[in-house]
Amino acid sequence: MLTPATITVNFTANYAGSHRICWRIQGPPVVPYVCTNLVDCIGGGNVCSATISLMVDPNSCVPVTYEGYIQATCNPEGSPVDQVLWSYTYTPDPSCKLFALTCTNPLNQPCGILPAASLGLNCNGTPRPDIGPITNNSTLFICGISVIPNLVGGYTMTEAPGCCYDCEQYTISVSPNCPTCILDGTTIYYLDCATRELIRIDLTGDQPYVLTACMVTGSINMILSTEAQGSITAGIPCP
Repeated sequence: MLTPATITVNFTANYAGSHRICWRIQGPPVVPYVCTNLVDCIGGGNVCSATISLMVDPNSCVPVTYEGYIQATCNPEGSPVDQVLWSYTYTPDPSCKLFALTCTNPLNQPCGILPAASLGLNCNGTPRPDIGPITNNSTLFICGISVIPNLVGGYTMTEAPGCCYDCEQYTISVSPNCPTCILDGTTIYYLDCATRELIRIDLTGDQPYVLTACMVTGSINMILSTEAQGSITAGIPCP
């Protein structure tokens, strides 16, 4: 969701009179400057100030750099004469952050079940499902509001470098690896892009399973039974 924001540009004005403060989002693609911000300055080396109103996305995964220039309006708009350049980078800080939950069992064995009650809530306030067992040195991801739950049983959690708002379309395919095999014991975890919820799917039976959905980038983890085989295919970015 876009949120109103402002950039305050302070500068030393040597000329008395009107100044334009032009700005744009740094490309590519290169877009024209917006030069509708005008301010009167007293000049003489005194500080002058202008405020730029814009919209930002605090949940974006990518910093945005704004660039522009200050220029007395006695020079034509677009003229390179006496332009004073400026830039500012807005770095989003979403409250819903990505965490990596890793099984680090010193006995080199799978980590057991983490009950939902010990895992806190998803970013949208809904409870998480039980997690585990998962194999040793395996990692799955959760989205949380800067809260690391209390962990037991060989699990550790750290803030991950990814972003809960970075989404991609994935296809998950799981099938029995022999004519008489079954999928019982196969579990799929992923983060839903729309809700940032941790989704758990437990597969049973002897029929292939295919899921295509928008998921947080890199958040898919499959725990395959000995009688199952699976694959994960990345697709196009999600809207």
